Amino acid sequence: MMTPPGTISESLFRDAVASDAISVTRLGRDDRPERVLRRGSLLFEVEKLAGRLASRGFAGRPVLIPERNGLEYVVAFLACLRAGCMAVTAHPPRSGGGGERLAAIVRNSRPAAVIAGAAILESIDRLAPDLLEGVDRIDCAKIGTPAAEDSTDASMSTPDPDRSIPWPDPASIALLQYTSGSTRDPAPVALTQANLLANGLAMRDLFQRHGPSGGTVCWMPLYHDMGLIGLLVSSLLVKVPLHLMDPEAFAMRPIRWLRAMSNTAATYSGGPCFAYDLCVDRTTAEDRSALDLSAWKFAFNGAEPIRPASLARFQAAFGPCGFDGMMPCYGLAEHTLLVSVRRDGEPVHFRIADRTALDHGRLEARRTVEVDATTTVAVETGEVAVASCGRGLPGHEIVIRDPKTGERLADAMVGEITLKGPSVALAYHQRPDATAEVFPARLGGDEGPWLRTGDLGSLLDGELHVLGRLKDLLIVDGRNVHPADVEASLEGCHPALSGGRVAVFASGGVLEGSAETVSVVVELSRDAHRGVRRDPIAAAGLAADLDRDVKAEASMRHGIRLSQLVVVSPGKIPRTTSGKTRRAATRAAVMAGELRPLGSEVESC
Repeated sequence: MMTPPGTISESLFRDAVASDAISVTRLGRDDRPERVLRRGSLLFEVEKLAGRLASRGFAGRPVLIPERNGLEYVVAFLACLRAGCMAVTAHPPRSGGGGERLAAIVRNSRPAAVIAGAAILESIDRLAPDLLEGVDRIDCAKIGTPAAEDSTDASMSTPDPDRSIPWPDPASIALLQYTSGSTRDPAPVALTQANLLANGLAMRDLFQRHGPSGGTVCWMPLYHDMGLIGLLVSSLLVKVPLHLMDPEAFAMRPIRWLRAMSNTAATYSGGPCFAYDLCVDRTTAEDRSALDLSAWKFAFNGAEPIRPASLARFQAAFGPCGFDGMMPCYGLAEHTLLVSVRRDGEPVHFRIADRTALDHGRLEARRTVEVDATTTVAVETGEVAVASCGRGLPGHEIVIRDPKTGERLADAMVGEITLKGPSVALAYHQRPDATAEVFPARLGGDEGPWLRTGDLGSLLDGELHVLGRLKDLLIVDGRNVHPADVEASLEGCHPALSGGRVAVFASGGVLEGSAETVSVVVELSRDAHRGVRRDPIAAAGLAADLDRDVKAEASMRHGIRLSQLVVVSPGKIPRTTSGKTRRAATRAAVMAGELRPLGSEVESC
C-alpha cells in the first residue's frame, strides 16, 4: 500500500487532476480570467524553479517572495515548498510608505535568495538601495497563457517529479509567516511542511463538494495567511481553479470581487468581516441586480471579530442574488490558519447573550438567532449579540483556560483560547523567549505543545465564540497592528507632541455590540502646553491641527482610520511605575470621561 503524502508537493503530484485542467488564473479589468495556467504547466514551472533553488543550495534556507497576487507568486511559493526552502512571505514595496515592515522582515529572516519579477526588484532597489545587498536574485519571469490564446490541449502531460530533488522532510520549516510581532521587531511563525498539509487537508475534507465548481476567487494578498493558505493551498488540494485579483481592485471597488464571483461561478472565497460590510455599503441595487452568487457556498469570514449585524446585512443585501454561504470562522497564523468554522449544511447563527453574565466570565445564551434574508440583530438592554465561529477541526483540540493558572474551564465559561494538534506551528523562528510563552510544552498540567492564542473565547454546545483579546493587539481590516508601532509614528508627526506620550487602543468590539475602531490619546509636550494653556483660541487651533495631522499620519503610514482623538495636557496618560503607557487604563479613562481634553482646562489669565 502506498503511504499517504507527507507534504503538499507530494500531494500535488499524486492528485488525479487532468493535466489540461485550469489551476490558476489572473483576473483582468473585466473581472474575468486574463492569464491562465493549467495543471501540467503549473507543475512544470514549479519543478523548473525548484530545480534552480535546489541546485544553488537553498534547501533549508529562507527565500523571500515579495511578489503581488499573480501566477508568479503561486509558482514561487510552491517551488520553495518543493525544494525544501523556507518561503518568506512579504508584501511588495510601496512608494507611499510601509517599507519599514519589509525591511524588518529582511533583517529578521536574512534570506539567502529573493524571487521576484524585474519590476519588483527595481522598486525595492529604488526605495531601499541596500536592502537586498548580498541576497541572490532569482527573476520570476511572466508565466501563463493569455486567456484569449488559451485552449484545452489534450496532449498536455503532467511532468514527472525531478528525482534529483528529494521530497522535503515533513518536519522541516516550509514557511515563515510574518503576522506576529511589531513592525520593528516582527516574530515569524515557523510552519512546517506537515503543518501546511494538516491544515490544508482539514480544509479540503470540510469543504470539498462533488460536482463542477468554478473554483476560488482570491483578492486577499498572498502574503496574508488567509489568502496564502485559506484560499491558495485549499484550492490546490480541493482541486479547483484559483482566480487571483489585486487587493487594490477590491479596495477601490468592492463590486469587482462580487462580479468575479459571478463571472467565474466560484464556490469559494472569503475575507475579513469589514470586506462584507464594504460590499453592502458601496454597491447599489443596480450593481446587485446583475450578480449571480448562487454558486458561492463557502464565504469564509474571519481574520477579525465577526459582527452578527454584518452577517445579517450581507445576507439581506445579496440573498436576492442567490447567495447563501456565509461561513464564520476563527483562525490564526500560529495554528497554520483555520481553527474552527461553521459546517456546510448547518445554519449561520449567533447568540443573544446576557451581558451581566459575560461580565462575570460566563456565556449565557438567552436565545439563538439563525441568519436569513429577513434577520435583524435586535438586542435588549443588558444583552449582547455574539457570533458562533463553529466547531473545531477534526484531530485538533480547543480548550478554554483560565489565563492566569492555565486550568481548564467548563463549557460556557470565558477564558483564553488554547489549541493543540497537527496544525500548531513549530515555534517562532529564532525567538526562544516568545516561543516558550506562546507554545508551552505543558499547560495546566496537560501535555503539549499547546498554543496560547491570547484571545478570549467560550465554548457553548461545542461551538467557539470569540469574545476579545487579552493583549493590546489591534485588528484593523483583518490586519494585526501593534499599538507601539502606531504610537512611535504619531509621536513624531507634529512638533507639539515632541517629548509627549501617545496611547493607541481599540474602541467598541464584540462585547460592546459594535464594530471595533481605533482611538488615540495624545499628550502635549510641556513647551507646547505652556504656549496655549491660557489661550482658548490657540488651544482650539492646536487641537484642530493635531486632529488633522495625527489622523493623516495614521492613515498614510498604517492604513488606519482613527475614530476618536483626544488631546490632553502633559502627564495625563496613565503609566506604570516603570513609565510604560497603560493603554487599557487610558481607554477606561476616556470611556468614563475622566480625561479632560485640551481646551476644557484652559487657565484664565
